[in-house]
Amino acid sequence: MGPTILHKDQEFFLKNQNSILWKHRRKVMALFMMVSDLICLSASIIFAILFWSRVNPELIISMYQSLIFPVSVLFIFVYLFLGLYPGIGVGPVEELRRLTLGSSFGMLGLMGLSFYMRSVTSWSRAVFGLTWIFLLISVPLSRKVFRRLAVYIGLWGVPVVVVGENEGAESVYTSLRKNRLIGLWPVLNIRAAPISAVFPLPSKKSQPEWVGKELFKYIEIAVIVPQKSPLGAVKSVLLDRSHQFKRVIVIFDESRIGSVWFTPLHLVEHLGLEVTHQLINPTQQFIKRLIDISSIIICIPILLPLFAFIGLAIKLDSPGPVFYTQKRVGHLGKEISIWKFRSMVLNAEHVLNSYLESDPRMQDEWKRNFKLRKDPRVTRIGRLLRRLSFDELPQLWNVLRGEMSLIGPRPLLENEIETYGDDFEIYKQVLPGLTGLWQVSGRSNTLFSERVSLDVYYVQNWSIWLDIHIFLHTLITAVQARGAY
Repeated sequence: MGPTILHKDQEFFLKNQNSILWKHRRKVMALFMMVSDLICLSASIIFAILFWSRVNPELIISMYQSLIFPVSVLFIFVYLFLGLYPGIGVGPVEELRRLTLGSSFGMLGLMGLSFYMRSVTSWSRAVFGLTWIFLLISVPLSRKVFRRLAVYIGLWGVPVVVVGENEGAESVYTSLRKNRLIGLWPVLNIRAAPISAVFPLPSKKSQPEWVGKELFKYIEIAVIVPQKSPLGAVKSVLLDRSHQFKRVIVIFDESRIGSVWFTPLHLVEHLGLEVTHQLINPTQQFIKRLIDISSIIICIPILLPLFAFIGLAIKLDSPGPVFYTQKRVGHLGKEISIWKFRSMVLNAEHVLNSYLESDPRMQDEWKRNFKLRKDPRVTRIGRLLRRLSFDELPQLWNVLRGEMSLIGPRPLLENEIETYGDDFEIYKQVLPGLTGLWQVSGRSNTLFSERVSLDVYYVQNWSIWLDIHIFLHTLITAVQARGAY
């Protein structure tokens, strides 16, 4: 049986294939990101100089003016060396890691150069430090903004073909179409079993009905989703000379297992994969715990007045205590009591039961997600606290007690364990978190089954960079109040 074309986007090529922009698409995208980074880099350096000149009026601003552009270009070359232009297919966590390392090494290089030129006392160390801090924060955020702009004006993404042996190819195709920021734009989706039925490509004379042939010559990347023998599928593509693929990406059946788990090893003529699990490594656990405690201690001057203000607002809004505790399932399946700001009326259970009995549609929503979009139990202040996720802040006490972490899977209710199934064994290996991938991936708009997948992915792919990524996106999600109710 020959290949079956599930989706094709010929119109996409008919509009663009002859344009100069399309023929030099990668260069245009790289130039666009370079310009955006150059603007952000220059702005960060200028802001650091101006800020410190307010603190130290003796700072000679004219000394730095001629260096702003050359220093910014230096960082552009560092990012270029790290493969960030155009950065197609680089995930947000990996991009954050590369940007952080690039900005840090670039700044260390500048400091080393000033020392080598014996001018270290001429330059303000505070300006160096502030510039480094501003770069760590502003460059990742600005790239997200500019990349969204590039998607909006049609400057982001390269065409890819998705080839698979089962329904997995359809899922990958749909996911890539939804997540445009990745930059892999699927324009052709083919199912064939085995994949070798697609490669080598048939000639137009022998199979004129196979319209995918004409599209292949414009596609640079092939995404292979084999059911069995992934390396055999890659071999079929590599031995075929009838295409011009520059990259071949293989997706394994177990898509939730990511690169953090695997390190490729060459054992004589054999290829091996070393499996690691960072989150249960004692050293990594200590680092994560140290970050949790340090972050809370640093934020205490902000947290104490905020707690007092929220407590007063709750008392004025409705009768009852400011805090309440709830039994949840924590590390190793042990029961813990988590703290929250009260966001519901006192007789919440009675109100919920009466509401569900009166509306069968709400019963279905409750069974699916264990949440209600229009929950009658939630108070006015409680609704605002939930939208901003401030109701979870008292769980910082659980973090200090070692029962939770700042980042991790959310603690489960007892009746939610059954929904996790076998994945509960993975979930309970780590401390639950104050926020996690679920919170930055749609929150209450996310189906519970998707929440399970996100929790398992987090445990299996944890890194410090993933935690930083989640933390930054938690702040953005809370401010936007996306998916909260």
